[in-house]
Amino acid sequence: MKDLVTRVPCVLFTLTAFGCSSGSDSGSSSTGDETNLAQQAEFSAADVDHLLRRTQFGVSVEGRAAVASGGVPAFVDAMLTFPAEETAVEREAAQLLANDDDPAGLEGRFPSANDVTEWWLHLMMHSDAPFQERLAMFWHDHFAVSSDGLNGQERHWMVDLVQLLRRQGVGNFRTLVVEVSRSSAMLEWLDSTSNVRGEPNENFAREFFELFTAGADNGYTEADIQEASRAFTGYRNRLDADTNLRYTEFDSERKDIFAKVLFDDVVVRGNGEDGDDFQDVVDVTFANLPVAEWLAEKLLLEFVNDAPTEAQVTEVAAVIREEAYEMRAILRRLFLSRMFYENSGTMVKMPVEHAIGFVRSTNLFMPPSTMRSELDSLAQVPSRPPSVFGWPQGSEWLSSEGMVERANLVRRAIENRTYQTDNGYELTLPSGDASTAGEVVDHFAVLLGVVLLATEREVLVSYMNTHVRNDDTREEDPFDPTETRDVDERVRGLLYILANHVDAVKR
Repeated sequence: MKDLVTRVPCVLFTLTAFGCSSGSDSGSSSTGDETNLAQQAEFSAADVDHLLRRTQFGVSVEGRAAVASGGVPAFVDAMLTFPAEETAVEREAAQLLANDDDPAGLEGRFPSANDVTEWWLHLMMHSDAPFQERLAMFWHDHFAVSSDGLNGQERHWMVDLVQLLRRQGVGNFRTLVVEVSRSSAMLEWLDSTSNVRGEPNENFAREFFELFTAGADNGYTEADIQEASRAFTGYRNRLDADTNLRYTEFDSERKDIFAKVLFDDVVVRGNGEDGDDFQDVVDVTFANLPVAEWLAEKLLLEFVNDAPTEAQVTEVAAVIREEAYEMRAILRRLFLSRMFYENSGTMVKMPVEHAIGFVRSTNLFMPPSTMRSELDSLAQVPSRPPSVFGWPQGSEWLSSEGMVERANLVRRAIENRTYQTDNGYELTLPSGDASTAGEVVDHFAVLLGVVLLATEREVLVSYMNTHVRNDDTREEDPFDPTETRDVDERVRGLLYILANHVDAVKR
C-alpha cells in the first residue's frame, strides 16, 4: 500500500492546526451560571458517549455494551469500583518493568524511565477498568512527580507512586494527600529527604500549599510555609546493601521536635520523636484553607468544562465537604449530575487522552514502546511531567506542531498492521459482513466524536466506495466488507481522516 496520506483525500476537509475540518461545531449548551449537581433523570445515547469519552479515554463498542447492560448509574458504580485482585493485564504490564539482569526475587525493581512509562501505557491501552488509569493520570498531573529525577536504584519509587494513585484514586482525598506526601518519589522529588531540623528546606511545603491543597497565595503566609517545612522534617534516603535498592526512612534525629504554629492560632505539636508531623499539617490545612474549593476547581477543569464558574466551584465544594473528601462518592455524584452532561465536545483532549482513546475506540493498538515514542514527540509522557506544575491544559495543546504530531501518532497506529495482526487486533465493523459504506462512516464518526455535516458524510461515503489504483487513478468500486483489501485500506484511510477532524481532539 502506498503512503497513507497520498491515498486519503481531504476534499472538503482542510488539514490545519486543528485537523481535517470544515468547521463543524459539536458543542452543546453554554456553561452559564445555572449549575445543578442533582442526578440527571434520563440519559440519551449522546450522554452515554459523553460519559465514556470523558472517563474511559474514548467511546468503544465494549463500553457502550457495558452501559446498555445495566444503565448509566450501575455503570458509574462499577467504574468507580477498581479490581481488588491483580488482573491479567496488570501481570502482562509488570513484565515490561523486568530486565534480564534483575536479581532473583527483585524482577521489575530496576526499571528504566522508558520501562516505567511503557508499563503504564500498556495498562492504559488494555485495562478492563480504564477509568482507573484515567483517574490516576489526573492525580499524576495534580501531584506531578517525574522519574527523570530518580536514578536506577530509585526508579521503582515511581512505579510505587503510580500504583498508589491507581489504587487509592477513589479513596479519601485527605488520606491520599498524606500518603503521596510520604511516598519515596515525592520525598525525593521535592527535597524532603534533605529537609532536616535546624536547616529546613521549604520546597515541599511551598508546593504542598500552592499546588496540592489550596492554590497560590490562598489563605496561607510565608510564616505558614516556614512552619510547615519544619513539620515536614525527618526523612532520609538510604541504600539497602543487600538489594542495591534505595529506600526512604523516617529518622527521629532529623526531625524538628518543637511546636509548630500555623494559621496564627493552630499549634502542631506532632508526635515527639516517634513519627512525622505530616498528618497534623494536613489536618490543620484542611481545617483552615479552602481545600474543597481548590479540589472542586480541579475536578471541574478535568471533567466538566474549561471555565468553571464561581457558582459551580461553590456547589461542587459543598458536595466535597458533605462527602468528607471521599472521592468515590464525590465522583459518583458528579458523573450522574446534570452539570456533567451540559458541555459535550467543548474540552480539548490532552495528547495521552487523544492517543489512548483512538486505539481503544478503533482496536488499532500499537506497542507501548511506539506509543511512548509518539507521545514524547507530543510532549506528554506519563511518569515524566515537565515540572511540578504538571502539563499544559486545554487549548495550549493546539499548536500547529502539536496537531501535526497528533496526526503522525494516528498514522503510526493505522499503519502498524503487522503488530495488530500478530496480536489478534482487528477492526470491527458495525454490521459485520453486511456493513455498508454509510454505516461504517457513521459508526466510526460517532466512536471518534466527530459530528459530520451532510456534505462531509457524502464525501466520506464516496471515498469508501472508490478504489484507488496503483497509478493513483480512481474508479467507482462499492465497499465490500468481506473484501480484506477494502477493509484494510479504505476503513483505515477513513479513520485517518476522522481522527484529524477538529471534533476528534475534543471531548
